[in-house]
Amino acid sequence: MMKKIIYLSLIALLLIPATTSLQADASLVSNRAYRAEQKQEYKHNLKQIKELFKVHNEYANAHDIKKLKPLYADSYINSDGFNKEIYFKSIEETWKSCEDLTYTTDILNVDINGNYANIQVEETATGTVVDSLDMIHVTGEIHSKSKGIYHLVKINDKWYISGETAISDESSLLYGDARFMNIEIQAPSQVYAGETYTASVKIDAEPTTLVLGSVDHDILTYPSSTPKNDLRPVPQPEGLERLIKANTQNINEYAVSSLIIYKAALVNNESIKQYLAGLACVMRRVNVVPKNNYIDYSEEKNESSNK
Repeated sequence: MMKKIIYLSLIALLLIPATTSLQADASLVSNRAYRAEQKQEYKHNLKQIKELFKVHNEYANAHDIKKLKPLYADSYINSDGFNKEIYFKSIEETWKSCEDLTYTTDILNVDINGNYANIQVEETATGTVVDSLDMIHVTGEIHSKSKGIYHLVKINDKWYISGETAISDESSLLYGDARFMNIEIQAPSQVYAGETYTASVKIDAEPTTLVLGSVDHDILTYPSSTPKNDLRPVPQPEGLERLIKANTQNINEYAVSSLIIYKAALVNNESIKQYLAGLACVMRRVNVVPKNNYIDYSEEKNESSNK
């Protein structure tokens, strides 16, 4: 009887680690299978997302609004408050004024969370516009570079663009000699609503070149407005600087600078005459953080007063 008990005890001792081992092995197999399934699903989603951005770039460069629209969810909204209808109206107007506008999109990061995804990108756009100046047709160059996040949603195993958050954006429209000059506009990327910030513009003009310019801000509305400000001489090399009060309407805005470039020419080897050599409009996005009326500082103030 004692031997049987001992044998049974030994068998139990042998079975316990065996059972635990079997459970651990099953858990490992289960975890491994789950991770493999998740990895496969991620690859599937990543492939779909990359394909989405590939055709998005193709349709955008072809200016094919009919094919581009279905890539966006009907509930689309961007960080400037533009819904799908307004967003595509603004795109159509842009393409009418710049018929050769082309885009490139580089994906910087992909974050997939179930049926949602955030895609961080860097985008560039270039093109030309033709305007009339003193009865003369002049061609201007458009350059734009931006960083942002596309928000995606998956519906019936298909990804759609549901929104965008703009991080930074710098654009320029250059005519004449301005196309060959270094022009830089500086402004903070983010400010508090109603906060005063500094915006400035610098241009590498020659000492004999006269540059008149202005610095202003333009809130992002639809239809867009054109800021009007008096031009004044831009000192070299300091540039032009202005204190700007951010809007209190909780709307993102652009710091904008308009520049007129005059150069001198010798006429008949006798007199010097100034002539219009170039025009420029440069702008940089300033994201405005809305005022939060539900933050109570009273506790913090009481703590500081008790010290």
